Amino acid sequence: MMENRSFDHMLGFLQSPEYPINGLTGTESNQDSDGNIITVSPDAKYSGDLLTDPGHHVFCVNEQLFGNTEVVDLDPAPMSGFVKNYERLGGGNKGHNIMKCFAPGKLPVLQTLAQQYAVCDNWFSSVPGPTLPNRSYIHSATSIGRVDMSPNWLDESTTVYELLDRFGRTAKIFYNDWTMAMTFKSFLLGKQNKWYGQFQDFLKACKKNTLPAYSFLEPRFNASEQGGFFPATDQHPDHDVGEGERVIRMVYEAIWKNEATRNSTLLVITYDEHGGLYDHVPPPAKNIANPDGKEWKGARESPDPPFNFSRLGIRVPTILISPYIEPGTIDATQYDHTSVIATARALFVPDPANNFLTERDRNANSFEDILTLDQPRKDPVDFSAHDAIERPALSFAAIASQLDAPISGHTQTMIDHAHDMERLRLPPEARSGIDPHSIETERQASAYLTDVMARLRATRKRVRKAGGGR
Repeated sequence: MMENRSFDHMLGFLQSPEYPINGLTGTESNQDSDGNIITVSPDAKYSGDLLTDPGHHVFCVNEQLFGNTEVVDLDPAPMSGFVKNYERLGGGNKGHNIMKCFAPGKLPVLQTLAQQYAVCDNWFSSVPGPTLPNRSYIHSATSIGRVDMSPNWLDESTTVYELLDRFGRTAKIFYNDWTMAMTFKSFLLGKQNKWYGQFQDFLKACKKNTLPAYSFLEPRFNASEQGGFFPATDQHPDHDVGEGERVIRMVYEAIWKNEATRNSTLLVITYDEHGGLYDHVPPPAKNIANPDGKEWKGARESPDPPFNFSRLGIRVPTILISPYIEPGTIDATQYDHTSVIATARALFVPDPANNFLTERDRNANSFEDILTLDQPRKDPVDFSAHDAIERPALSFAAIASQLDAPISGHTQTMIDHAHDMERLRLPPEARSGIDPHSIETERQASAYLTDVMARLRATRKRVRKAGGGR
């Protein structure tokens, strides 16, 4: 699961008579604050367009959908307020950049995989809001009535990992520097090393064909200098989209190079939410199941209005990859992130109709029927277009610039997560002693997050060896 890009932004301009996805005609537009018509354009850059992080909290998404920040009942939504919202949040004269999308060929990994396997052009984020609620949905089919980015998710409900474990199926989250799931209460009972592995562990498991039944991969959220320079790969604005292309290709090739792994794996590439970037398709607002009867009532520290979880979020790019998928498949079925859980239930859980997490995944469409071929394909994907893109080696100054970039709001939330976990789950002698308020750069954030994750896992390992509980 990558970060904060909309379907139209990444894949919309692939639409053609030969490839009739629900993408862009090139005439879609929004008005800016001066009444100028701003049309979509195929000139998005890997980085530099979105130096101000576009809005994606509920109140911002309301403005993007309806042209105002209040809750309205228009259905379908006119999708009319993206430019004005970005201008208002600080985009200023860069507000028009929110309509920039990637040209065909500009994303040779993601776009090639979409065309060579199956693209889902009707896949929506689960909440018209930010990262954490949407990532919560892919883990547990609910955000426990929340739409905010507060770091404390200790009240999280049962997850797909526990459901699969109940029926003897293995599951693991593979991370780079952090995962929000570390804060789930059910994962804090001495099970860190059962549920978590590092990204390199995933690559090794592909090589040995020892992947668990269900794997969830987290990108690198912050640039790091530990063991060398490693740029962020999550594609969160304004991180370099090209670095995300590299890691998507790495994951695909790790699976593809081992025939046994390839023939037993269905790879899903998706994005947590649209990140404030333009998409022309109104999200569904009918027959959307509230997962557990909880509603967002609003909070003193949040401008987000009340929300009853009866509308999906904005459309995101999603690609399904398997050697049993016909090339050029376009799947227009309505999906959201809980479709991943619904599919895992269909594949791995007995009586899946009666073994579900919430009403949302119980009602979600699953996608296992996308595997239509009787024999697995053996044709490798041609990534020569990706190899042909000139990406000169970064200079010392460029590397330092990435490492010393100021942290985003998203990164600040991860830091708050880690600090909470130290305070709540580590004895004083095992804590890092770092003041989270002193962390200002991605370099510092990556080092802190990696260190805290290691401390949490090490402490749990010692507790388990000692026969302790929490």
